[in-house]
Amino acid sequence: MALTSCKSCKQQVDTSAKTCPHCGIANPGITAKQQFMGLIILAVIVVFAFSMCSSDSDEPSAQAEAKVDDATCMKDLQCWGDRQSIAGGMRCKPFVEKLAKYSFKWTDGTFETKFSHFRWLNQQQGTLTLIGDKIELQNGFGAFQPHVYECDYNPVTEQILDVRARPGRL
Repeated sequence: MALTSCKSCKQQVDTSAKTCPHCGIANPGITAKQQFMGLIILAVIVVFAFSMCSSDSDEPSAQAEAKVDDATCMKDLQCWGDRQSIAGGMRCKPFVEKLAKYSFKWTDGTFETKFSHFRWLNQQQGTLTLIGDKIELQNGFGAFQPHVYECDYNPVTEQILDVRARPGRL
């Protein structure tokens, strides 16, 4: 138990006391100077946080300038897969769930994608195979078994071409 002087009556009080037992003043251990210094430190932290979150340059970022059109992006697997995997994953998810004979449960996190990998199905057509392993399908004995699932997706027509799953992990 640390003691300090009351800012009003100068008697010894506990530093965690809400009121002084001698004179009744609120927060007897905190002086006006300490309150002022606390506000200054808080203001410095707010200004620092604001300056770190804002951009000083008026120029558009290099990333904004590096936008690639769909025709160019379709030639590169990484670009095309990154651009289409989220939309394809949303469209493929219900079809993967329908593969379950009994029940299923997703094992991914809240903001994690269901399809973590992709590959070309047909590069000339721009079709992709989205691949993931974030599901467990229930077997006939009631046990859940992890599965790898694949979804053939055509981003141009937004169609699901085929869906399949097999036991295992990536």
